Amino acid sequence: MSIAPRATRRKRRPGLVWPLLFIALISIGVALAVPSFLYVEKPPASRPYLIFRGEKQEFPVVMERGEAYVPYSFIKTEIDPEVFWDEETGTVVVTTKDKVVKLKTASLTAHVNQNPVDLMFPVVLDGGEPYIPASVLEILYPLSASYYPGEGVFIVRPRDEVSLVGISVKDVIVRESPSILSKRIGIAPAGTELSIHTVKGGWLRVDTDKGLVGWVPARDVDKAEWRKPSYTPPKDYTPKPLGARKVALVWEQVDKYNPDTSKIGDMPGLNVVSPTWFRLGEKPGEVENYADFRYVAWAHERGYQVWALFSNSFELERTRAVLRNSDLRDKVISQILMYARLYSLDGINIDFENVYQDDAPYLTQFVRELTPLLHEAGLTVSIDITVKSMSPTWSLCYERDRLAEVVDYVMLMAYDEYWAGSPVAGPTASLPWTEWCVKKTLEEVPAEKLVLGVPFYTRLWTEVKDGSGVKVSQTAYGMTSAEGWLKTQGVEARVDPRSGLRYAEKTVGDRTYKIWLEDAGSMAERMEIAEKYGLAGIAAWRRGLETPDIWDVIADYVKK
Repeated sequence: MSIAPRATRRKRRPGLVWPLLFIALISIGVALAVPSFLYVEKPPASRPYLIFRGEKQEFPVVMERGEAYVPYSFIKTEIDPEVFWDEETGTVVVTTKDKVVKLKTASLTAHVNQNPVDLMFPVVLDGGEPYIPASVLEILYPLSASYYPGEGVFIVRPRDEVSLVGISVKDVIVRESPSILSKRIGIAPAGTELSIHTVKGGWLRVDTDKGLVGWVPARDVDKAEWRKPSYTPPKDYTPKPLGARKVALVWEQVDKYNPDTSKIGDMPGLNVVSPTWFRLGEKPGEVENYADFRYVAWAHERGYQVWALFSNSFELERTRAVLRNSDLRDKVISQILMYARLYSLDGINIDFENVYQDDAPYLTQFVRELTPLLHEAGLTVSIDITVKSMSPTWSLCYERDRLAEVVDYVMLMAYDEYWAGSPVAGPTASLPWTEWCVKKTLEEVPAEKLVLGVPFYTRLWTEVKDGSGVKVSQTAYGMTSAEGWLKTQGVEARVDPRSGLRYAEKTVGDRTYKIWLEDAGSMAERMEIAEKYGLAGIAAWRRGLETPDIWDVIADYVKK
């Protein structure tokens, strides 16, 4: 057996170890002294951070269908220690000086002072934690809530507290913590207004109106000053009548979600918006609600009145069930009155269409019962009617003269001369036809109450040869889209003497396309008709389909 030789220990060079250690220590020191250029990773869009007074809260905000939900625990801890969560019934209870608000999970019905109120969004549960719609939160408490998707934060700001505000003197890096070694949140350009929440060792914790939340060096902030709160407790809103002013109304179509008002441009001449918020529900006597407090606030800030539209969902049987039952009429009226007060509305626009002809007296009775109560609350009442025809459910269902005796305004929907299902192509509302509609309606409705409904849309008709006949179809176009079609097809429109509108057509193979256009010129002609017969104003269907120059035409009409 052989024995392995003993391993010899390799001698280290005495002058090599310490220099290497020295270089490593220097490298670490340099790394520690260099500011961090890394950026903080943003949270998922469905769970943005909740920020309050500059601090990130324990629970994030939950985003569902574009709506923000704030955790109950945050409200309990930071906003309202008296808010109550009844886990057994799944109900959040908020008590204020004049309201007891109950919000339930899995239900779009809240209760205000024991009255049912339909909401667009219920309380939701996430991981066992109840979350309340932020839109409701802003109404119940003196708070503002803003979502910044680019930064992944949702900031709740008190509106009734003194705040410290400064200005960045240069482009300043906002960091995650008070150290140049911490990750970056973003960069606030020079001149950015910074809300200051905390001072710590030469650093300030701030947030900006762009959603940047973090720490900046105090030396980079100047002109710090204390600002008094601009918030004043809301007073009961008192609607004001239009008086002698012409009505210039536009309907706002809301199928489920309300528009982003920040994207709505100027609308000179406009004085009333009518969002389609209320409609008869499937359950007899229930009113579905899609109203939004934020839309009302936006409208009032712009000087617009809000006449919320209340429809019958265009359902024959649903409408009959309510109209012919006194108790159900009372129930519906109570809900409309409550919504009008809750949302600080200025008026209600009744839009009951597709009604049985023999229910016409009941519709009149319903309006007679609703209108005095709305008037008592200071609200303006209007009703939409169609053009007189022989249709039993779309025209003969209106007792126009009796309705006009009760309401403040009657809106004549003078469009769809050639409707979507028309067997032949034609204009949405030719000018001679429009004038005929006005004259015919004036036989039953006084001019000072009649409002002319005008279309912001048209239809592109397609005619296809089908055997010995022609098959007709159509697509509704807004004004901009219609002009875009002309441009892409290389077609020039000329005034059609019969309709008074610009008209164009194009044939491709066995297909012929026809379009009668609505534009500033046709709208000016419609204003002339309203002026000629001394009408109370105009109402347009619908906002978003018009070109910007239409508002100048309406503004000129209102000035007259």
